[in-house]
Amino acid sequence: MGTYDLKRIVESISNLKSENFYNAICLSLSEVLGASHVFLAQVDESTLYATTIALCAHDEIVENISYDIRCTPCNDVSCGSISSYNAGVQQLFPNDQLLVDMGIEAYVGVPLQSISGKTDTILVALFQHEINDAMQIESFFSLFTGLIQREIEKDRFIAKLDFANQLIEQSHEAIFICDHNVHITYANTAFTKMTGYSLDEVLGQNPKILSSNKYDPHFYKAMWHQINTEGKWSGEITNKTKQGKLYTQFLSITKMQNNGEDCYVAFILDITEKKEAEQKIYFHANHDQLTGLTNRFYFKEYLCQLLSSLSYQDDANTNLAVIYFDVDKFQDINTVYGLTFGDKVLCELSERLDESFKESAFSRIDGDSFAILQTYQHVSELEHVCKQITALLVEPVSIGGISQQVSVTLGISQFEQTSAASSQEKIERIARRLVRQAELATLNAKQTGDEYLFFSKEMDNKVKKHNLLVEQLTQAVKNNDIEVYFQPIIENNTVAKFESLVRWNNQGQWVSPAEFIPLAEESRVIIPLGELVLIKTCQQIKVLEAQGYENFVFNVNRSLFEFTEFNPERNAWLEIIKGQGVKPSQISFELTESVLAPENTNHLDVLKQLKQAGCLISLDDFGTGYSSLSYLRRFPVDVLKLDKSFIDEVHVDLGDEALVKSIIQMSRVLGIKVVAEGVEEREQLAVLTEAGCDYIQGYYFSKPLPANDVIPFLTQFSREQ
Repeated sequence: MGTYDLKRIVESISNLKSENFYNAICLSLSEVLGASHVFLAQVDESTLYATTIALCAHDEIVENISYDIRCTPCNDVSCGSISSYNAGVQQLFPNDQLLVDMGIEAYVGVPLQSISGKTDTILVALFQHEINDAMQIESFFSLFTGLIQREIEKDRFIAKLDFANQLIEQSHEAIFICDHNVHITYANTAFTKMTGYSLDEVLGQNPKILSSNKYDPHFYKAMWHQINTEGKWSGEITNKTKQGKLYTQFLSITKMQNNGEDCYVAFILDITEKKEAEQKIYFHANHDQLTGLTNRFYFKEYLCQLLSSLSYQDDANTNLAVIYFDVDKFQDINTVYGLTFGDKVLCELSERLDESFKESAFSRIDGDSFAILQTYQHVSELEHVCKQITALLVEPVSIGGISQQVSVTLGISQFEQTSAASSQEKIERIARRLVRQAELATLNAKQTGDEYLFFSKEMDNKVKKHNLLVEQLTQAVKNNDIEVYFQPIIENNTVAKFESLVRWNNQGQWVSPAEFIPLAEESRVIIPLGELVLIKTCQQIKVLEAQGYENFVFNVNRSLFEFTEFNPERNAWLEIIKGQGVKPSQISFELTESVLAPENTNHLDVLKQLKQAGCLISLDDFGTGYSSLSYLRRFPVDVLKLDKSFIDEVHVDLGDEALVKSIIQMSRVLGIKVVAEGVEEREQLAVLTEAGCDYIQGYYFSKPLPANDVIPFLTQFSREQ
């Protein structure tokens, strides 16, 4: 092997195309060297497998193979060493099965290093006979390693370019490139699909052809200023297609260098669907589903915006007001006609007012509560708005043949300009305060009977007193500083029952239940308060039983709000009765009619649990609300309580007497007992006894008694009878 051989190999590969280069090298080397096999292989260092990229066997190119280089001479080559064995290579590498299968006797292998200095390709010659010139073959191989490696690097570079081009062409992002004159020099397939322009139509054009004309020149001037000073710009922008269709895109433009000249690479992502979805989400998040009005979230956001900008208006006399209002006695409308009718009333009210106050952030805040944002210069303007609202509701609402008069009570809070709000947190705090103050003014207007009221400091003081009382009540319940009194209920001159009545002595002053029960309901203290009353009632039953008094029934009042918070999976009331060792039949739960109203079907599940356990159910204040026999049909009530308002004049008013007698007769037919409460006069007792009333309760027999006075009363009452 000499100069002639070298020259012949160089000539054989000099005119080769790239795809034949590796095969030609292996064929030529195999022929010159007399090797049975010559191959080029790439090595994966993570798996220690070599995969041939050209394999010549017995002067023919054969199919490529992969093999494990561990326990083979190729392992040393892959580590960067030249390896050669004149003979006996099978014996030196007994675990290399390929050497055995090929009948190999001698081996020569050289590493090919990449630009980074890493060995990832090897060139190997295998001989089926002993060789004498292994060193010469190594040198011969070394002459071609650089040539082969350059070809490999070139192929890799081309592959990377091809891959990059495929990425650009197949990218879902539209990509285009402009030269230093901002003329389009390239655009990918996604660009043509997105814009509707073909590549030929945009080459050499300015990207202005995509403009939607929705932005003034200052927008583009600012964009190009940022690109040329900072090297990039990105943001959302609306453009239009060749067909004129507008679409929203996220555009990113980067300034780069190409052959010493500036160029601009732009990436476009069509976010039209995303923006439409965001707008839908925003709409649903900020609009009331029932009425279509903006909701309290939008109202608060818009209020904050106005507060933020108000101080910067030219007219320093422009102020801001929140007008808050709700529908008078709306709960009664729901009770009489049902929730669906109530919803339609709210929709009708919204339609009437929305036309007049569309520009005033007219929003539904919650339930039957609404609010309007109003800028003004004089207070008289706000008074005019309140009267305008009232006037729009003069005509009754007519729904399904039912005509219902709707009125509202309004409260106004005012914000007058002083100085710019210093922070977003302060702005939000002011916004919350304005809404709360307007709501307070509405509540006070309801109490005073005014059509509308402006918020005043006195209202705030009233709220502070209210909040203090709630806090004190909460602490009193927690500390067991609540007392339970017991009022006897008489049947045939015998004490048959007691009603448990809660009493609260707050720091030496008695607070009326009419005052603190509503506080307990709105603050949810009613839950632990009700449980405390039940516990003390059970304890009183046990005290009486210890003295030989058995079979008394104790009436325990239950609020509608307790049912709202009740968990039917865990009946806490039954657990208390059982835990105190009292029979459920000794407890009668007193309810108002609203608990049994049709929309409160979930409450019936709780009542059925109580009935099944053996408790009794009393319907309190029967006849004072919108009474319905359907309540009594839907649930087996044990006892009806006639309200004191019917009893006060029963002995002097024939109408009241007739009404009471008819209720007693109806109850007898239904198998329901009747209690008359508030009996104070002998004449009242006489009328009720004649009418067949089952139970009598009132001051005529006894006021509510502290726990310690119950047994002495029973003893005295027994003697007197």
